[in-house]
Amino acid sequence: MKPYIKYSLLLGLLLGASSLFADEAKTVKLDDLVSTGSLLATPISKVPGNVSIVTNKEMKETDNQKVADYVRRLEGVHVNNDAGFNPRPSIRIRGINYGTLIMLDGVILSDLEGENRILNQISLYDVERVEVARGAFSSLYGTSAIGGVINFITSMPTKLTTQVIVGYGNEFKDRSAELNLMRAYFEVGNAFFDKRLKLKVSAGLTNSEGYPSVPAFTTGAPSDVSGYIIDKSGQTIAGDAGRREWRSFDVRLKANYDSDNYSIKSMFSVSSHNYTFVDPLTFLRDASGLPVFTGKFGKQTNGSMTDINPFIGTGYEGHGRYTHYIGSLSYTYFWDNASLKVALSSVNLDSYWLDPEVQDASKVSFGGGPGYSQDIYTSSNYLDILYDYKINDIHSITAALQGRYLNYDQLNFTAANWKVRKYNGNPQAYGGMALVGSAYVNWNASWSEYLSSTLGFRYDYWQDFANYLKGPIAGKTNVDLSPKATNIPSPKASLNYKPFDFLSFKAALGLGYRMPTIREKYRISFGSFWNVNPNLKPEVGLSGEIGAELNTEYIAFKAYYYQTELSNMIYRQGNGKTEATAFEQKNAGYGRINGVELATTIPIYDSLEFYANYTLTLARIISNPANPKTVGKQLASTPEHMANFGLTYGKAKGVYGSIEGSYASAAYADDINSPIRFNTFGQYDPQFRLNLKLGYVFESGIDISGSILNATNNRYYDYYQVAGISYYLQARYKI
Repeated sequence: MKPYIKYSLLLGLLLGASSLFADEAKTVKLDDLVSTGSLLATPISKVPGNVSIVTNKEMKETDNQKVADYVRRLEGVHVNNDAGFNPRPSIRIRGINYGTLIMLDGVILSDLEGENRILNQISLYDVERVEVARGAFSSLYGTSAIGGVINFITSMPTKLTTQVIVGYGNEFKDRSAELNLMRAYFEVGNAFFDKRLKLKVSAGLTNSEGYPSVPAFTTGAPSDVSGYIIDKSGQTIAGDAGRREWRSFDVRLKANYDSDNYSIKSMFSVSSHNYTFVDPLTFLRDASGLPVFTGKFGKQTNGSMTDINPFIGTGYEGHGRYTHYIGSLSYTYFWDNASLKVALSSVNLDSYWLDPEVQDASKVSFGGGPGYSQDIYTSSNYLDILYDYKINDIHSITAALQGRYLNYDQLNFTAANWKVRKYNGNPQAYGGMALVGSAYVNWNASWSEYLSSTLGFRYDYWQDFANYLKGPIAGKTNVDLSPKATNIPSPKASLNYKPFDFLSFKAALGLGYRMPTIREKYRISFGSFWNVNPNLKPEVGLSGEIGAELNTEYIAFKAYYYQTELSNMIYRQGNGKTEATAFEQKNAGYGRINGVELATTIPIYDSLEFYANYTLTLARIISNPANPKTVGKQLASTPEHMANFGLTYGKAKGVYGSIEGSYASAAYADDINSPIRFNTFGQYDPQFRLNLKLGYVFESGIDISGSILNATNNRYYDYYQVAGISYYLQARYKI
């Protein structure tokens, strides 16, 4: 493990103030308090733009297999490549890649690589509430908040609380869904000294034998075997690459102390997942009709064909481990009309991944042979000083200073045996550091009981340094590794008008930005060709939205129109198959993303509710001198249409459950919008899934439930093939 991973201050930024937890009451009238998108506990009607809250009640009634599932059914939110266990999960708001800032208890999770791998590690059951704020929030949070902000909030006890959860899931059909999925979760917490001191420890463990989501593929037609398939992309499919067996754990300690005039909050967590591929299935048959895993797919050399093993060495299999260490500490002092908060945090990743470097069966096999690694170490450290002052009943000011220290290293070693983490010599490598100094001010005004406004401005000074390349990649021409400084202003203004208790109108306009990630600038890949581009500029987005919200005891409805004008838009060009067509991240000239978000919730009877939402996302490249063929095209992997609907029912005790459906239109796999090859690996099919859940909470506190996942067994491709129909059973005991 890198020294800075071991010894970095594991302390934390809590940008959002402590959020008030929702109870089990009806949620049709949604003027709840949120901190995400406002920094302070604020009624939704006064927070700029379209805001959603996912409550503990909603989490219980619906089926969720990972924390990203809590938000995937919301309007404007898309979970990319959402197929089983994805080691690199990605959540997009309003179609902007890397434009969503993800937080856990107010701690920013995104690293200098722009990834949020920890999303698949956070225990489902530790999260009690999720806040989602759409629109440009760089004026508050800086980089990567062009599309919006998501804050996952974990629970804290108000009395002695113990909770134990066990769950088991399995497939209905062999090799079609998660095999022997098992979960266990435990937490204990208490509140002492008149509930001033709150302590909690929680631990979650998940283990699955997985399912095959990746095909075994290569190119060419073999001369000595049969049974293979040529897919619509021209790839030779020899079978599936096997089940991705995976396991994860998440351990978290939290301690809060509240006095009459100050508050101290702290958190420390260790989260990890690892995976490997097992039990591949071959379609190949030799001349005798027996199953084989190799064939002469390779190019002719000295009159003979090379034996190829299509089941390994594609860059999609291998084995790896990813471990995160998070710590945060904050101190807040309160006066009658003001508060001062100082917060520290650190998010650190220690990871590796190994894979064969070739598919040549004379050199590599399932048991070993030469390989390469991808070892990634990141450290993201934050210091925040936040001052809030209520001038009078109308005006309040929030001012803050923030410092960030970010570090990223990727080391690609060679190994004599890809099955063993034992490396040879010096690696190919790249990395760098960044220091960021920021200041921002936010003015909130409640002009009357009907009208409120916000005006915010943030200034970021971003200095990268110590950039480096090692190995063959360092021989690339025109690679400028000199330190670069960037000055970025991020203003935002909003107006909220609420003429009646049940009706409100909102309008907001803001400037957001996203710094290019280290991975985008200096990508290394053994499986495809890449060019480096250290001169990538920040992506800048001017975002506006206007909407209306109706909240009554009979119906909740909201409608928003949004538009983002993106300059220096970062996108990937090329196909990576040859040096001449190498992948490279480029700044496109200009892009536009606009669309509509509609959502409604209707109480039917007792605790039975119906919800539905729809999102239109038109994400087009308007100007691109680097590749004019992309002009007018939809951004890759971005569906134009998304919709969700469901019936939910449940009270604190007794029966609860849901029937939920979700849909997304097909999306293009490249920037020139090549025709979609349906039912093919690497493509984005039209998506529809239906989930069912039924449970019962006894007076004793025992809670049992069962779910049917993907009830229609629709196995579409979301780049990877999604899991088919399966079931999940769970028992919970909470006192």
